[in-house]
Amino acid sequence: MKYNNILTIFAVAGMVLTGFASHAQSDSNVYNERVVVESRYRPVVEESQKINVAPTITDTAATMPKSLTYDVATKRLTSLYEPSRIKAARIIGEPATKLYNNYFKIGMGNYLSPLAELYFNSLRSPDKTYGIRATHRSSWGKIGKPCDSVPSPTYYGQAPFSFSDVTLFGKLITKNNIQLSADLGYQNDYNRYYGFSDSTLFAETGLLRDSLDKSAFKAAYNLAQFNAGIKSLNTDLNALGYEANINASDLFASYGQNELSLNFDGNVHYGFNLTNNHKAIAYLHLVYNGFFNNYNPTALPFGADSLLDAALLDIDDSTGLSALATHAYLSLYKANPYIDFIFSGFQIHAGAVVALDAYNAPNGGIVHVYPDATVSKSFLKDFISLSLEALGNVDANSWNQIRLVNPYIAPGSPVRATSHYDFAAKARFNFSKKLDLNLYGVYSMLDDDLSFKLDDRYQLHNVFTPVYDSLSRIKLGGSVVFVNDEMLRLEAKGNYYIYKNKKSVVHGDERVEVPLYYRPDFDASLSATVNYNGKIFGRLECQVLGKTPYATATAADGADSTLCLPMRYGLNLELEYRHNKALSFFLKADNLLFQRYFYWENYPSYRGLFILGLTYTIPN
Repeated sequence: MKYNNILTIFAVAGMVLTGFASHAQSDSNVYNERVVVESRYRPVVEESQKINVAPTITDTAATMPKSLTYDVATKRLTSLYEPSRIKAARIIGEPATKLYNNYFKIGMGNYLSPLAELYFNSLRSPDKTYGIRATHRSSWGKIGKPCDSVPSPTYYGQAPFSFSDVTLFGKLITKNNIQLSADLGYQNDYNRYYGFSDSTLFAETGLLRDSLDKSAFKAAYNLAQFNAGIKSLNTDLNALGYEANINASDLFASYGQNELSLNFDGNVHYGFNLTNNHKAIAYLHLVYNGFFNNYNPTALPFGADSLLDAALLDIDDSTGLSALATHAYLSLYKANPYIDFIFSGFQIHAGAVVALDAYNAPNGGIVHVYPDATVSKSFLKDFISLSLEALGNVDANSWNQIRLVNPYIAPGSPVRATSHYDFAAKARFNFSKKLDLNLYGVYSMLDDDLSFKLDDRYQLHNVFTPVYDSLSRIKLGGSVVFVNDEMLRLEAKGNYYIYKNKKSVVHGDERVEVPLYYRPDFDASLSATVNYNGKIFGRLECQVLGKTPYATATAADGADSTLCLPMRYGLNLELEYRHNKALSFFLKADNLLFQRYFYWENYPSYRGLFILGLTYTIPN
């Protein structure tokens, strides 16, 4: 029978569909027999990369912090259901839809904010895809207005950012059902340490802004990276499957920073009969993260104090290295064996993570064991789904990771790996096809959790240094989603946080907990997405971020008080009109409330960002 061959063809076509372009497998035979297979089905929506990247503003004007996450996504459990074999059927094919192999997007916004995107990919093919994508977005506006009479306390000069990226990619499926993939990319990310006003500059240095060389306080990062992967598409029971991916990247940044990283991620899996009526899949997931850091500054951002200036002048004649130069090799090794199976309606994921941490202890390494277990079950005909989780891991905070969170960090900043244990209870209520409610609570224990504070060695108070805290955190949150067919989607979600720092100090007769910085007490958002007849698309989102501690002030009587950034409100809008399949127009507006908020201390945002543009596809 041709049943196995037909399944193989659909498996290959399914893998190609998850690439950057949609492909379909066509059959030259014509079939006229209809087959209906009925079984218990649990839909899972997989994540996939989106080709049409919406224009975004990535400087400090982003309404919410980049590190904000919502723990509502469930972990995918590999299906263990094996349908009984049926007679091979002929399927009536549908005409293939027309595909386009390119698009480009251009736009311009206030604050002199250009946007450009270019995408090209191969057309429909059952076994390969390849292409190139390139993006650029930037903004070159100024914050505040200068004062002619005295240095202004509200003028911060030009607050630019610029991000450019170009990537070549490709994927190939061999005759042996092996998928090969690779991509090669380069990124340039430019910012400026603009977090000081004219009055601060004059008070600290006696200089005016026009006398400064802009390159003296730039923050520029360049990243070259290569990714390659191999994956077996064989999903048969009692057959060994595997997947392996390797990533190599080189971050070379201003002020003598260089970080070469090499990362490996792979797994092998095997499906087998657990009992006569139950099947299971066993996995062994292996991870290696290696980082080679070199730091040899010949300059620092403007405002470094005299001690750092003196150290920069102390150059070793034999090695040519500054007194601030550092060199380190940091690594993490992780093994994650686990098994997935279903028993009496319970979906069970059971395993552990064994990690050798040579990152926080590079001279010897520390072994950690973390849980990796999830149990879930549905009740009342899938009306309620409950799950319990016990998870943990250790993750590196490299220079590349830190600058993505806060681009205004000091050159050569210290890096550590964050260790965390997370215990969660989640509930999902499926009221109808249109209404869905998720609730969850998570208790976490974190060591060396990343945060920031201003670096006292920079007199303009505009450069940050990482802070690594050990703490416990309780997070209570949820989301509710209402979907009215494809026309309207409403979603509300939020989190409330309770923190407790493990570090404390003695003040007088009592022990006081050390404040934790840049951790808001809550966050929430409400969004509405509209699709009108496939021609007009819109999304309106309101976001709220609670008060955020950022520093500690000491009064004249010696009493300490925690300083907080005020609560922030954001309102963002996206509109798109699709004139036809080749041409569309878009508008993106951020910070419609025009507030001058601060996410990082001393770094004010723009007031209202607007980009208007079009997307066009050249017909084949």
